[in-house]
Amino acid sequence: MNPELQQLCAKTAGLAIAIHFVGWIVFYLLFRRMGRPPRLSLHLFSLSLGTWTAGSIFFAREAWVGHVGAALIFSTALLVWVLFDRLICGAWLTHRRKIHLPMILRQLGGLLVMLVTGASILKWGYRLELTGLLATSGIAAVILGFAMQDLLSNVIAGFSIHMTRAYKVGDWLLLGEKGERAEVTEINWRSTRFVNNDQVSFELPNSEIIKHSIVNLNYPTSEHGIRLRIGLDYDVPPALAKQALLAAAENAQGIIDSPAPTVFLCDFGDHSVVYELRVWMRHASLYNAACDDIRTALWYELKRRDIRIPYPIRSLEVRKPNEPTYFADAKARAEEIVTAKALDCLTQDEARSLVANGRIVLFGPGEALVSGGESGESMFIILDGGVQVTGKSASGVPVMLAKLGSGEYFGEISLLTGEPRNATVCAEKDTLVLEMRKGDISPLIAANPKLAGRLGELLERRQTETRDALHGHTGKPESESLPAQRRSWTERIRAFFGDPVK
Repeated sequence: MNPELQQLCAKTAGLAIAIHFVGWIVFYLLFRRMGRPPRLSLHLFSLSLGTWTAGSIFFAREAWVGHVGAALIFSTALLVWVLFDRLICGAWLTHRRKIHLPMILRQLGGLLVMLVTGASILKWGYRLELTGLLATSGIAAVILGFAMQDLLSNVIAGFSIHMTRAYKVGDWLLLGEKGERAEVTEINWRSTRFVNNDQVSFELPNSEIIKHSIVNLNYPTSEHGIRLRIGLDYDVPPALAKQALLAAAENAQGIIDSPAPTVFLCDFGDHSVVYELRVWMRHASLYNAACDDIRTALWYELKRRDIRIPYPIRSLEVRKPNEPTYFADAKARAEEIVTAKALDCLTQDEARSLVANGRIVLFGPGEALVSGGESGESMFIILDGGVQVTGKSASGVPVMLAKLGSGEYFGEISLLTGEPRNATVCAEKDTLVLEMRKGDISPLIAANPKLAGRLGELLERRQTETRDALHGHTGKPESESLPAQRRSWTERIRAFFGDPVK
């Protein structure tokens, strides 16, 4: 190669690189604060500008300079559109005016700019008639159209989704015949990407989505109703069944109070009465957790109310009750706990009769055995598990008062006098309790009127022990007012159960 030509080429390359570097630095410093500063389009523009400028200086008469000029025009149009898209469509409209343009429209605008720029360069820069090119390529266009019909249908479907605003990124949809819930994470030209409640990502073609009804769980708000069905025994009165279903939905996470949960009797099936529980959720992402909470609480609620979920009547199954072994062990200890701790004023026969008439109840974790302020006519003995006792301070703030375990008891004052509960007791884990109600102890008091006096002495002793523990009194003699207090407890017990002496 001619040394003079080599020198010119070296100067051209050096000047082109210098202009490219300076241009890239200047534009980058100007737009570095953008959320997404241009990179590829800026590099193409700076490289084209440097090459065209150096070529115009050192090779002004060469044909390749004109080709580089055409590339410079195209890269300039590309950079201008990228800047317009980022500054106007992105920063100004989205962040300041709160107008969100669909991404597919912004991409379509960029494609049109590139097509118009390219067509203009071919027509006025290279004197090519596009109509002739299109006419000669008609057969190829038909073949290409048949090959791309699926892609084109997906693109048109995606454009329709954006125009009608059927859904957007962040919405939750019901998909398919099974009604799977999934969140929209991306909408592109060909498909829509979803992530379901199991954090599994998948794509569906846009043309497949618009063929079915689109159920948007976020429109008009994210709060929406769900329905759960369950079949219960024909022997259960509908009013009692509805109470159990509503109680199971009270503490489920993600469930709102207004609109309130409702229960409908839907059908008389071949082996059960079908009920439908409708609750309102805060957001579709909580669907699995809410359904699990409701169904778990419903199992415990039905178990406590002796409501059975029947088997199909067309099948016959003979089996023993599915009772855990620890149920039997707990029942065997109940009588001992009653006579030794809870109601130690009872005789062995009285304790045995009371335990026999009492009810063994299982509560799940977090369930409230009793609530502060509610009326009560029963006491509980913890046979297995543990509970947490909470009350409220003078300012109304919840305060934990105690934790009770197996063999301990609570609620004796409500059982014997009918006074409201003074604290809330919740199960910390699966907790098995013996519930003794007013109707269980009434026959004992009716048969033995002196039992009311013994129970009054028991309550007085418990109150004295509590008072001594709170105020630090140890070894002090009982005050003169205690007999009067004892008589007061006895009278209240007799008034509550009906004085058998009268």
